Amino acid sequence: MVNQLSCTTNILKITIMKNKLYIGLFAIVFVMGCSSSISFDEPVVPPEVGISDLIISEISTGVNTDDGDRNHYVELYNGTSAAVDLSDYAIGYHAVFDENTLTDWDFSNEDHFLILNALLDVNTAYVIASPIANATKVPSDIEWGTTSTSNANASIPLQLSGNSAIALLKKDADGTYTLKGTKYAIIDVFGDPNVARITASGSSSSRNNFNWTVAGETNVRNRTFWRKSDVMKPSTDWVTSKGEDPISSEWILTEDRAWDYSNVGKFTGF
Repeated sequence: MVNQLSCTTNILKITIMKNKLYIGLFAIVFVMGCSSSISFDEPVVPPEVGISDLIISEISTGVNTDDGDRNHYVELYNGTSAAVDLSDYAIGYHAVFDENTLTDWDFSNEDHFLILNALLDVNTAYVIASPIANATKVPSDIEWGTTSTSNANASIPLQLSGNSAIALLKKDADGTYTLKGTKYAIIDVFGDPNVARITASGSSSSRNNFNWTVAGETNVRNRTFWRKSDVMKPSTDWVTSKGEDPISSEWILTEDRAWDYSNVGKFTGF
């Protein structure tokens, strides 16, 4: 709102915002015959900007057990401005088997994707957990995957050890992937079979001795990961998302074997 009093060179500028009066630069000369005019322009309030779509907001990896538990899970977050119908989305899983073989995502095995079905409110998270996760530590909305802990089944959902990629897919008539007769497109990822891994050490299983780097960390097989709060949209660019260091990465992670389940089901938003 701007009020203007005009005399020869005399200006009174008043701005009113949120019912408070702020007087700016002014000079008043009381001269007979001054004229004044007042105009009111309501200040523009910037719209609140939300996340453009669902994102993968939290994930836990583990080669080693946490007090005997395999607490593998994926958390999705709705930071948009409206409730989201999860029946338009699916979770895909793609395990990789070595350091350098690069392949496209493959969901031809129906065991490697999960079509979702729920209504997710605004500012609410949805947790997909392994059936062998500790339900007290990892409260979930749905369980998915094998109950096996053997190395032979380390490439089956929802085994997550730093080298199993997770994709969030959304229905799209022009999408690349067909799940149960419906076309989907990938909109967000954690990991990517088309991005090379590095070799670490410490596991008796050779498959578990390689992983993607995240935020500059070279051993991410036993961690909890949180998406940063300034991430405003999902991303299929894993190279950029994982980053080269803590600043460039979209992810914050715990120290090795220092899993943190305190915010499972609630967007952490560091």
